[in-house]
Amino acid sequence: MDKNNSTLDKILDAGRHLIQKYGYNGFSYADIAEIIGIKKASIHYYFPSKQELVRAVLQRYNKDFLNDLYQIEQQFTDPLDKLKSFFLLYRKTLENDEKICLCSMMAAEISSFPKEIRTDINRFFLDNEEWLEKVLTQKKALDVPSFSDSLAEQSKLLLTFVQGAQLLVRASGELEQYDTMVENVLKTL
Repeated sequence: MDKNNSTLDKILDAGRHLIQKYGYNGFSYADIAEIIGIKKASIHYYFPSKQELVRAVLQRYNKDFLNDLYQIEQQFTDPLDKLKSFFLLYRKTLENDEKICLCSMMAAEISSFPKEIRTDINRFFLDNEEWLEKVLTQKKALDVPSFSDSLAEQSKLLLTFVQGAQLLVRASGELEQYDTMVENVLKTL
């Protein structure tokens, strides 16, 4: 990897970390510069504005998350195993330095963003809902009863659950709560 790509990746990684932990309004280029040991001007070289940086972080996050969902799809055939793995993706974020899903944090500050970033945030949630609906369709094909007849509604409920569960666990600091909540939701499926 050449030096420029390495610096770019470090900027994106630091930006993601700071957004997930403090939100869009809770960090500056100075914070990124301090984390990776470069001058603020170096960040401006890659991203003239903070919103350009945030959009790049968001697009990379969405791409990586979709790749994770694809990997789950390839690794498991049982729909419940897929759902467990989906919930584990969100758990991993909670394990890491009091952070939550990037898009969850950004959704809380939605009014800070222009239309393009709002669209990208919404796309993340829609992609999650579509993936969940696909998995729930597979589950329904196995004739397993579920708590809702509408798979679209059920996928929205599961996404709402996982987003809310993150917030509760972040507030309490008790990761075990997440595991208990997920276990209880999986029992209802």
